[in-house]
Amino acid sequence: MWQIKIHDPSGETRVLPIHGSAVLGRGDDATIPLRDPLAPRAGLTLWAAPNSAVGASPQRGRNPDTSCPFWLRVAQDSPPAVLGGLEVREAQLPSGFPVVVGETRFSIEPARAATPLPPQPAAVRPWLTASESGRQTLWMTKKAAATPLSIYLAGETGTGKEVLAHLIHAWSTRASGAFVPLHCGALPLSLAESELFGHVKGAFTGADHHRAGALMQAHNGTLFLDEVGDLPLDIQVKLLRFLENGEIRPVGADRPSRADVRIICATHHPLLKLVEEGKFRRDLYYRLASVTIEIPPLRERPEDVELLARRFASELQRELAPRALLRLQAHSWPGNVRELRHAIERASGLAGPFAPLLDEEAFSFLLTPDNISRAPDLGMGAAVLTLKEMERVMILKALKLARGNRATAARILGVARSTLFEMLKRHGIVGPRAEVESVQVS
Repeated sequence: MWQIKIHDPSGETRVLPIHGSAVLGRGDDATIPLRDPLAPRAGLTLWAAPNSAVGASPQRGRNPDTSCPFWLRVAQDSPPAVLGGLEVREAQLPSGFPVVVGETRFSIEPARAATPLPPQPAAVRPWLTASESGRQTLWMTKKAAATPLSIYLAGETGTGKEVLAHLIHAWSTRASGAFVPLHCGALPLSLAESELFGHVKGAFTGADHHRAGALMQAHNGTLFLDEVGDLPLDIQVKLLRFLENGEIRPVGADRPSRADVRIICATHHPLLKLVEEGKFRRDLYYRLASVTIEIPPLRERPEDVELLARRFASELQRELAPRALLRLQAHSWPGNVRELRHAIERASGLAGPFAPLLDEEAFSFLLTPDNISRAPDLGMGAAVLTLKEMERVMILKALKLARGNRATAARILGVARSTLFEMLKRHGIVGPRAEVESVQVS
């Protein structure tokens, strides 16, 4: 199998499968559209060389980096293509060698088969991914599920840790048992022990009946402890005792009970950091983190941003414009999948019922005073801003420094006051302080 990799002038890279022949250009007759005003309308033709097996992988014994079954032909009324610094109108294309047309660059290369996803049980909500790191995470999760070991899911908030915990349970030998989730961060300190270990009647005021705790409820099944780092230290000691001997002593009970439970835990705070700070027991950490699965954040999985965004939009009977997808992939998504879903729902709700296509402007709320309150981190995980968005950032910061005085803000920006008024109108910034009160200038 072969594919064409196209680098558009906008900076976007597209990878498309190619079979037989194709016509490249920016006209309606092009089977592979070029997003380049300098490209010919439909003047480039790619076709498979005679007797070549285009649908198959490169032949054994031939170097896939130098051989390619495709030829390129440029129409006489179109500018020539550039191949290896030479202008050509007809040539065989070496695999992976770039061809330049206008401001577009493309190459033909063997399609490398992506790692397949492990089949996920139909009765469980799937953890969706189209990225290689996501595939590796899923395979690691499936392998860990087959063991009896405790599992620690490490990742930022909103990355789908509970979804993976459900999958671990469904893939394990305990799938017929109960799956019991317990959010440790939401437990009142006075009830944490009772929620986890249970209590007997009369153990404390209000305990008018026996109650099985989460550990006993999960007997022969799985207990998922979300935000386990929030457990009080005295509860951590009792949880460690259970992991060592399987004994549970409900609050107020004279004798212990026993339960067979597999524990999965998660937290968005790195547990090792909490251990170093003395907030989490080191011995308990090693018992809980027999297997650690690191879940990559969404900003490191741009393929998943597109996959999930399209799915969420489809659920709302919406579609996403190409530039809207670029805007979403450029955002840093500190809230990960949860934030992405909320963004799609918000854009859909504000667009109204008669706007089936969500464009870039529908997601302008991703650039807010709160988002620009601090100097941007220029690391690889930082959001990428367009020039228009960067201009808006500068305007908002200048207005904050000028305390809403437009004349002063214009001097800060080095522009005429009339130019600032035009900029304010272009970005929809109204009122002297309406959009700048919460901007914290670093």
